[in-house]
Amino acid sequence: MCSSSVNSKSAVSLTVAVLIAASCLLEPVERTAGALSRKERFRGERLAAAAGHGAIFALLGGMRSLVASGSWLQANLAWERRDLATTTELIKLTVAADERPLYFWLNGARILANDIPEWRMAGPVPRAFRPVANEEQAQLALHFLEQGLRWHGPEPALYIEMANIHLRRRGDLEEAARYYRLAAEQPGAPYYAARIHGELLRELRRPVEALAWLQKILATLPADDELARRDIVIERIQFLEQELAVR
Repeated sequence: MCSSSVNSKSAVSLTVAVLIAASCLLEPVERTAGALSRKERFRGERLAAAAGHGAIFALLGGMRSLVASGSWLQANLAWERRDLATTTELIKLTVAADERPLYFWLNGARILANDIPEWRMAGPVPRAFRPVANEEQAQLALHFLEQGLRWHGPEPALYIEMANIHLRRRGDLEEAARYYRLAAEQPGAPYYAARIHGELLRELRRPVEALAWLQKILATLPADDELARRDIVIERIQFLEQELAVR
């Protein structure tokens, strides 16, 4: 028990030391690139900006994962305090330190799009401010995920997260349908992405497109995989055929 506690404290101390070292290494990069002002800027923002240009975290080698984990831990502590600015910048710092885990991108986007708008609504704020805050945070999350796509390429999980933001936070069915399709067209995409795309086309009152899409994907669904839910796709095809027949 005592040993475990000591190891935990040592890991945190090492993470902090690496972050400080990275910060020190950044200073000449900032000077030569004419980067961000030292005034009124969070340290993590400067680190993230430099890493975005491929500058500093590559020097950390195998320490990148440790830096990212330490930063994510601090982001969670800031999240518990509902500290908007610190949470946001530590999320950025996390993926700047190590862009490889999708976990950071997906959960970071969820915090930006779903949690922070509620924090901004705390206290006596005008009702008209709610859609403004929702839209601003949704756009921040979408921009964050676009950065993830630049690192990972056309990753279906990132497209699905973007589709969910358009659908649940922005109420934009057109954009949600587009991103679900992008997800469905990628290798290894979950089957449900294609089904949801078809359903959104139907909700957008484009039944002909929805029918053609579902007929197309049905041919690709394995009969021996329960997750493919061929029965649901067949049921929706039959429904659309009947709906179009009576028009």
